[in-house]
Amino acid sequence: MGIVGLVTFLTRLPGGCRAVNIVDEIRKSEKKEPLVVIDLLTIICSLSGPIDENIYGCRNQFAWTYASNFCDRLIEAGARLVFFIDGKLQEGKYKRWIQRQEKVYAECLKKLDNIPVEFKGKHRGQIQGNVTKHSFISAMVTAARKKGVLITSYDVECDREVASFAKKHDALAVITGDSDYLIYEGKWRIWSSSDFDLDTMRTFEWDKEVLRKALNLEWSQMPFFAAIAGNDHFKNRPSRMCTFYQVAQRVKELNLKLGITRISIELYEKIFGRRDENQRNCFEDAITLYDLNYTVKKPLVPQDIRHYPNYAICILRNIPSSIRLPCLDLREEDYSQYALQLYRRQVGMLFRHRPIVYGQMLTSQVFIKTSHNTPYKIVAATPIYPPSGVKVPLPEELYTLDAEVASTQVMTKLRLLCWLVSDTLTMDQIFYIHPNYLLDVLTLYFLVENNLLDVVTADIILITIHDCLTNAIERRLPLIRPRKPNVTTCFLYVNFYAMMYFSAEIVGLRKELDSYFLCKFDGVYFNAIVDQLRYDYVQMESTMRSLSNLRIYAKFGQPAEADGGPAEPPAIPKCLEEGEPAAKATRTK
Repeated sequence: MGIVGLVTFLTRLPGGCRAVNIVDEIRKSEKKEPLVVIDLLTIICSLSGPIDENIYGCRNQFAWTYASNFCDRLIEAGARLVFFIDGKLQEGKYKRWIQRQEKVYAECLKKLDNIPVEFKGKHRGQIQGNVTKHSFISAMVTAARKKGVLITSYDVECDREVASFAKKHDALAVITGDSDYLIYEGKWRIWSSSDFDLDTMRTFEWDKEVLRKALNLEWSQMPFFAAIAGNDHFKNRPSRMCTFYQVAQRVKELNLKLGITRISIELYEKIFGRRDENQRNCFEDAITLYDLNYTVKKPLVPQDIRHYPNYAICILRNIPSSIRLPCLDLREEDYSQYALQLYRRQVGMLFRHRPIVYGQMLTSQVFIKTSHNTPYKIVAATPIYPPSGVKVPLPEELYTLDAEVASTQVMTKLRLLCWLVSDTLTMDQIFYIHPNYLLDVLTLYFLVENNLLDVVTADIILITIHDCLTNAIERRLPLIRPRKPNVTTCFLYVNFYAMMYFSAEIVGLRKELDSYFLCKFDGVYFNAIVDQLRYDYVQMESTMRSLSNLRIYAKFGQPAEADGGPAEPPAIPKCLEEGEPAAKATRTK
């Protein structure tokens, strides 16, 4: 992200990068409570375990441990934490975002198709970036809310708001992996999230002052340097400016300065050798990104609903959100349509109280890849409304911050959640399911009912979840060569679990999201046990005996499967009521 190659350039400058221990730097600070601002999404890759676990669908049960440990160590050192996250995709980035998602989709499929070959090589089928890591993002968001302050950016670029906040509040440092921060003026330091090691708390500090001096530019000239060199908004560097030094020289020759130089079509032609009004506008946007003297006259999201879940805000305010199903091959199954079905119900629930105007159709905009050969695009999703018998509170009631009022709505929210999953799912079926298992069971129910998963595989996923919850799985597991069908199952599960997580979010179960609903699925463990358990009927029957009350999806299988197993055990705590955590017991393997 940011200016391609700029960090590499900086590392070659004397003093441009230096190794630091973040905890030590915080403790050495003379500030009473040093402020550390964190660009949340950029830290995820460093807080999600070894990268070679990604091909298995990640080891999601460790997400909260990593996120909370990261925050706790910074706080114990004396820091105050403020996190920022994007609330929407800025319109100027739509085209490049689509191109990036298409590239990610193609690369994921290539990794899956080449598992036998890739696994032998140095990279062992590694999948880069945050593409598979919804659970780690959710855990980090939860940790940010509990242990610091979380700010969602809607009106301006997240980078811009972070830099402005850091400058205004005299932050000690910004933790990020985005080279755009090298362009912003401010006394705060930059600690690289890309090089961060959670065990040692060490990383590299990027010195933006060293960069500026090496280029011999003033701070007001740095935005022009970045835009001409090429950032996320504008990639059109003139061919005669091959190096960063040449770009900087041209900025000096033309004396280009933010807030002083008018970005006219004549100036654009002088720099790039042609007249193009659309490109001139993009160039201006690329420069404006670094202007910290901005005001928001009319916020996109009013202050009184800022505490709503971002997923719900996007639907209610008609902000295009996205449905992404990484590592699922759309040539094999129409996964997007099943995800869209869930999304349309979510929209219908939130639109329930909207007045219907004759001749107008209410829709919600969402980015989605509808088929293998169709690129990501914005689709106008029509709502599927709940039946009249399903009570839907107003959004201000669903997302109330009054704990007493919220506690009276739990049953209503659970009924809504049941309807979002399926017309065939009732409260009676989920009433005795412990909250630790609830979203897992609902995800399996949806997948089995829609013939995306067979009952036996669903059972093995449930065993995996149970073993995660009962601490029966060691942190260090050997990485056996996975098989593509099993890997596909892992990604199918974690992708639709994310959709189920969003469903729980929009019905207003935030307390439960933070306490129980973070994903527990261990893809490495599942791949290790699935092929052996699938044909070990004695072991399966023995293991499933204690989990039989969770198999509400079994009715969609063969009668023998649905009727198998012992009678239902005594009821465990009612769904979402306060109670003892799931029993701690190690399964015999």
